[in-house]
Amino acid sequence: MEWTVLFVVWGICGIVAATICDSRGGNWAAGFAVGFLLGPLGILLSLFMGSEAHAIEAKVAAGRAKKCPMCAEAVLPEAVICKHCGHDFYAEFKDVQ
Repeated sequence: MEWTVLFVVWGICGIVAATICDSRGGNWAAGFAVGFLLGPLGILLSLFMGSEAHAIEAKVAAGRAKKCPMCAEAVLPEAVICKHCGHDFYAEFKDVQ
């Protein structure tokens, strides 16, 4: 019974670590392996797996974000002004009118 509970808890840690790793642009399987083998410590380590730049590129490719041309940060596709640097996405259209 003890081993079953331990296996389930470590499996949950693996799934959580894999999800975190995947959201940061890392490999899902590697995140699961780290989380399953190391348990709660693996969840903490998964925060450092993957790169933020890859995660931004994945969001842009999926259409869930657009990249600001001034600061290169990801913002919502509906954004008119960048929340990071204040760039106005429609400034060139305002000048034409």
